Amino acid sequence: MGNPAFIDGPRSYLVCATPRSGSTLLCELLKSTGVAGRPEEYFEARFETGLPPHPGDYLAGLPRTGAGIRDDPTPPRAPEYSSLQGLASYREHLERSFRLGTTENGVFAAKLMWRHLPDLQALAGQLPEYAGLEIHNLLWRLLHDPAYVWVTRGDKVRQAVSLWRALQTRSWRLEHPREEHSAASLRYSFDGIDHLVRSLSVEDDGWGECFAAHSLRPLRVSYEDDLERDPTATVTAVLHHVGVAPPGGWQAPVSMHRQADELSEEWINAYRRERSQRGGRSEAVGRKAG
Repeated sequence: MGNPAFIDGPRSYLVCATPRSGSTLLCELLKSTGVAGRPEEYFEARFETGLPPHPGDYLAGLPRTGAGIRDDPTPPRAPEYSSLQGLASYREHLERSFRLGTTENGVFAAKLMWRHLPDLQALAGQLPEYAGLEIHNLLWRLLHDPAYVWVTRGDKVRQAVSLWRALQTRSWRLEHPREEHSAASLRYSFDGIDHLVRSLSVEDDGWGECFAAHSLRPLRVSYEDDLERDPTATVTAVLHHVGVAPPGGWQAPVSMHRQADELSEEWINAYRRERSQRGGRSEAVGRKAG
């Protein structure tokens, strides 16, 4: 594959995140500018399946909780932009990703979760030009020295509760609910939420250590301090970081809704109570600096 078209344009960038951190909201806002690429999870496919991670993949190492997340073997719905089904090679997928993710001004963008990196490394490594590359060098060569935007969420308990619900419903946005999963059918599990609190913290630490190890300076976006408080200013800061001028008069549209509700609040409070009763650091874990 030749150099992707965006190399001679302003630049490429990656939105680096963990699930339920606010990265989808940020990416939707960035797409709405028309000048910031079209960031999607192009590199989410698992090496073994060519599909996005199954909800059960998030629970590796966790004993059964009774929530039934791992009991449903149905493959996850695979967006056209990330599924490898029917493609002749990963090269074909890369070409498609660059085409879909690049806006007319030559900017390419993608969203990348920490847990995507091993599969991306294995899949791209099948191509001779990427074989054997450490992940930082792979991203540098694949995207020609991309800029990095690091989305974090300080309240890991709220993030984990949101993810625990999404794993049960397989509904990642309010616009596409799974109607067969009523609130009454969802199951609270301290162990399940605690597992996610810890794994999300480990994944955030992974990003931080990776950036530090390679002297990278990502633009850090806090869900609570930046994205919730002033989405227009946040997107403008991302555009400046990438090297793109914001469209004149652009303002963040109100197009997505928070999915937290009374049930989420009940689970958050229940988790913190139980964590405290077990002698844990509920508030320290729940509000890790981020």
